[in-house]
Amino acid sequence: MGQPQPIPQGAGTLLATGSALQCEVCASREQSCSGPLQPCAPWEGTCVTVVAEIRLEGSSMSYTGKLCLEPKNCEPGPFSLTFPHNVTVRANIACCDTDGCNAGAIPVPTVSSVPNGRQCPSILRAGPYHWNEKDVLACTGTEDHCVVESGIFFFGHIKMRNTAAGCGSPGACVKRVLVKKYAQGMPEILSHAKCFPAPRASGGIGEP
Repeated sequence: MGQPQPIPQGAGTLLATGSALQCEVCASREQSCSGPLQPCAPWEGTCVTVVAEIRLEGSSMSYTGKLCLEPKNCEPGPFSLTFPHNVTVRANIACCDTDGCNAGAIPVPTVSSVPNGRQCPSILRAGPYHWNEKDVLACTGTEDHCVVESGIFFFGHIKMRNTAAGCGSPGACVKRVLVKKYAQGMPEILSHAKCFPAPRASGGIGEP
């Protein structure tokens, strides 16, 4: 019998690549999408599904994205945000770590329009839109926190600077100052992110 042959250089890398996590990858301007399973990079140990609905100036846009993600960038859970002039963001993020585990659909959260007795400072500067409100915003439903954030958001080839303050649900308070990759072609660079319990409408509006 012949002597065992040495493993060619680089074969170990190929074997490791073959055992990489596989996630469904797709993107759509609908509230669902499906696509092929694709192997993740070695450092991407999470499959993620992102669904969102954004309302701005009387129009709405839906988005669904599924992809591989670094575990440290996973901020799971539903959240909602309301800004001046009834500009709203409703989003849900789900993460998992087994092959094909992000194949299903997740719902976009709903928010009650019933006032909850709390209020927040309000401002919105997003791309060409600029609303700088001196007044406060009455919060509704489960949005009992004030959220203040600014940064640069990329949607495909579109670059949008934004500064926003308004009411948010507790799930909106997990965003941190760093570069985020929400989905294919949708990174965000947050330079400022702050969240605090919204004061009662009868009290002051400043941060406690």
